[in-house]
Amino acid sequence: MQATNYEFNYDNEAKNIGLTVGISEEIYFCTLSRVSTVYVEKIGDHWVAWRENYLSNNKRISNFKIIANGSFELVMARTKNYLQYIKKKRK
Repeated sequence: MQATNYEFNYDNEAKNIGLTVGISEEIYFCTLSRVSTVYVEKIGDHWVAWRENYLSNNKRISNFKIIANGSFELVMARTKNYLQYIKKKRK
């Protein structure tokens, strides 16, 4: 069986789900509110997505949640689902 080689354009994939490019092919983010931001970052050879909440009128993190950890495809899928969940919750 022949191996299939997938080539991703990380920036386009991230933009398609609503993320902003921080550093091309390394870090992406999306501001959910004035006190909450979602980040996706390549750390070593895997990707991590997390959400940070901040104290009002302060730059200190009050808490964070790991959304996904693994391959780019997995992290983007889970981040997309998380962003959709937040949008539905706000309605």
